[in-house]
Amino acid sequence: MPSDRGLNRREFLRSTAAVGAAGTVLGVAGCGRSSTPANRVTMPGVELQDPFKHGLASGDPTSDSLLLWTRVTPTDADGNFISGDVTVSWAVYRDPELTDLVTAGSAMASEPNDYCVKVDATSLEPYTAYYYRFSALGYDSVVGRAQTLPDWDADTEHRLRIAVVSCSNYPHGYFHVYKEIADRNDIDLIIHLGDYIYEYGNGEYGDTRDVDPPGEMLTLDDYRRRHALHKAEADLAELHRQFTWITVWDDHETTDNSRRCTANNHTEGPIEEGGEGNWYERKSFGIQAYFEWMPIRPVADDVVAAGQLFAPSLGKTWRKYSAGQFADIIMIDTRLWGRDDESDAGVPFQREAVRQYMSEDPLCGDTTAHRDILGPDQEAWLHDQLRNSTAKWKILGNQLILSQLRVTPGAVAVPPTYLNTDAWDGYPTSQERLYEVLQGNNPDGSDNSEASAVDNVVVITGDIHTSWAFNVSPNPDALPAPTPIAVEFVGPSVTSPGLPIPGELPNVLRTTNRHLQWVNLEQKGWILLDLAPDYATGEWYHIGTDAVVDAPERPEPSELVRVYRTPSTPGDNGIEIDLTDPTGVSHQTDPGETYLASRPPKAP
Repeated sequence: MPSDRGLNRREFLRSTAAVGAAGTVLGVAGCGRSSTPANRVTMPGVELQDPFKHGLASGDPTSDSLLLWTRVTPTDADGNFISGDVTVSWAVYRDPELTDLVTAGSAMASEPNDYCVKVDATSLEPYTAYYYRFSALGYDSVVGRAQTLPDWDADTEHRLRIAVVSCSNYPHGYFHVYKEIADRNDIDLIIHLGDYIYEYGNGEYGDTRDVDPPGEMLTLDDYRRRHALHKAEADLAELHRQFTWITVWDDHETTDNSRRCTANNHTEGPIEEGGEGNWYERKSFGIQAYFEWMPIRPVADDVVAAGQLFAPSLGKTWRKYSAGQFADIIMIDTRLWGRDDESDAGVPFQREAVRQYMSEDPLCGDTTAHRDILGPDQEAWLHDQLRNSTAKWKILGNQLILSQLRVTPGAVAVPPTYLNTDAWDGYPTSQERLYEVLQGNNPDGSDNSEASAVDNVVVITGDIHTSWAFNVSPNPDALPAPTPIAVEFVGPSVTSPGLPIPGELPNVLRTTNRHLQWVNLEQKGWILLDLAPDYATGEWYHIGTDAVVDAPERPEPSELVRVYRTPSTPGDNGIEIDLTDPTGVSHQTDPGETYLASRPPKAP
């Protein structure tokens, strides 16, 4: 159950009211909606069911490879489970009619991997759509579509269009946002910034739909069953089927406000005595189920146990995806890898209060004050990726608001106060070091004559269930207004609740945060990040409030509510212009007929 330690999203939102051709086997799953029997394999006296009940998915794209995923559920006609390994065939084609074969092979679905299968389809062509299918036990899965990343020059004439989503709590409503995106065909890639699942049981955090298991996730079986519930959801399954995903977890894939050594929503102690188990074991269950059920590869330097093809012990999700010289997509983990315990400084707080915080949690073992959100190795890697990237655009996929969010602005001899310890503000030393790197300085703040500022950084952020647009600035109170060092586009949730408070609260936030360009605290939706050679554009699409996602049928299409653009001109690293069209049409970022005509057909 949730604890009162620290400041989680719900507490944060409440507090704002007070302010006003080859393949390698890795894993597999199936949806069964369109599955058709092939040459049925029967065991003596046993009639089998269609084993593809959880859809299929593609992810972790490069310019020449794709990770393909499905799961087999081996059951007889009465639904009884049949034990034993299952051979799964897979094939990749150039056309949706499945006539032009590119590569094929077989894999094994086995119990140690929860009968999930991952296949690494390699030797593919850049920026190319492929169509794939799995077969097992005499059944074929549905057909999926997957797309490799481009390998473009910096000044390509092409566009890369990315749908950014996060925070899809099953009990809080229906996945209309996923369906909205799945119905489109003007998108190249999906980036999910975390909270793909939530740990709570029925009635604990939303009551629109029941979850499986009905209680809070504590065991490996619990985490696997919750992932299975989501994969079988029709709208989510269709979005996986039609588009390739890049994913990273936030906290709820394990439990609320997870970090390296503890979590808010965890009570240490044996389950049979009313506790929630050992934190490190529970964390490992969440990591294992995530790598089994999501289309993501373990990285080469992680450790995989014997018999487990893709259940790494460390769970390293931070990695870079390259689209040639055009864009680097840099994904980081602000939760499980190296994040120190969260300060209990309360709200509002000053930076020094959290900077000097030392955890009292015996699991964390603090002996000196430290405020790391990434951990030394991930932080060094991130700084290196940003400084050494030769790509025009650097997209930073991030869970928590990087920009400063203040209750009161700074004044002479009066430090500003801040709002949310569950953000980079709660780890100010890490935040300041990243700001220095973006400005071309050493992380300790000293000048670096051999370095230059990192231009064209777009931070995309989830977690907070609300929409924000920031000019990232080390000192938002400076006069004249400081030159931004990046832009940050914060996306709304798919279903998780925001803060439906009308009135002047957004204006109050704007007053105390001059670098904040816009905020919406209530609507659900997603962001379309449109990367072009000359500019990057963030388009916020809102589908409605809690009442909308509570309705089984989507009442109306989403509405384009905000359009912000940042140029690729060196030194111009802020929001250049608000292109919001009051008619709800974004003429300035319309990809045009040439782009749409070049889009591959969707999977049938």
